[in-house]
Amino acid sequence: MSERRLEVTRVISVVAATVVALACGTNYAYSAWGPQFAERMHFSSTQSNLIGTSANLGMYIGGIPVGMLVDRKGPRPGVLMGGGLMTVGYFSIHRAYESGPGSVALPWLCFFAFMTGIGGASAFSGSIKTSALNWPEHRGTATAFPLSAFGLGAFFFTSISSIAFPDNASAFLLLLSTGCLVMCYVSVLFLRVVPHTQTQTYMSVPVNEQRRSSNPLRRTKSKEERTSARRHEQEPGTQPFDPNTSTSSFPKADGDSENAGTLETSNAEPDETSSLISSSPGDMPYQENGAKATVHESSHHLDIRGFSLLKHVEFYQLWLLLGIMTGIGLMTIK
Repeated sequence: MSERRLEVTRVISVVAATVVALACGTNYAYSAWGPQFAERMHFSSTQSNLIGTSANLGMYIGGIPVGMLVDRKGPRPGVLMGGGLMTVGYFSIHRAYESGPGSVALPWLCFFAFMTGIGGASAFSGSIKTSALNWPEHRGTATAFPLSAFGLGAFFFTSISSIAFPDNASAFLLLLSTGCLVMCYVSVLFLRVVPHTQTQTYMSVPVNEQRRSSNPLRRTKSKEERTSARRHEQEPGTQPFDPNTSTSSFPKADGDSENAGTLETSNAEPDETSSLISSSPGDMPYQENGAKATVHESSHHLDIRGFSLLKHVEFYQLWLLLGIMTGIGLMTIK
């Protein structure tokens, strides 16, 4: 496949991820159907808030396990599972609205809302990972599209509802159910992680072949070398001195081999199970036998994950900063 077609496939994948993210943002549209739903089901304000809070808990608590699922299985299973959960959750709430008060108990309604939250987190994780892996050198720009679509998802669906069937919560819930199903299951057909071609690869050349193919420069003997050669010839028990074959008397560093001085850079192709926080392709040098070369501790690309993050102050700084800023934004939206 040509580089041009690969680039087109990457762009299509980002567009598909953006469409998936639109469906994932429907959790923020609760205020558009929540009041009418509470009035229809004869719920108090507290009971209505419990349903909305359940959806938020599903979104944020389910983020970690579904993220691990996407890392292990790839973006597509996450999108498929997320689309299914959102469809079942919204359709169940729609049926409860149609049946009227007392038809479904409050805990079940909270569970259905919880399903929509987990589904949104799962599908959104798959869309973000697809965009990031397809454009490793432009991850900020690539992930900005699904992030923006996630925030505009509620606006997108409420705009359609206000034009097609205003003030109709039942039809709006059916729209959410159908829209999540179609947008996720159609877009997943175009979600692909396209490998990047290796633009530059340095292969280590065996020393024997270097000696055969190279044409070493020879220099004439200087006066000091000629004097030293005579001294070696005159001293008994010594080998004749040949400046062309002599080597440096400095000891070699530990780990030096016949292939010292050569470099091989392996551009590892990203796949659907590649980690987003690992080094980008071409950052990790590899030796000829396939083993990883030793990386200096001051490498620009740090790979810190898991519980190791808890040992760094920067983790807590980012955690507090993101928590405060996003918390204020969510409070304003809700």
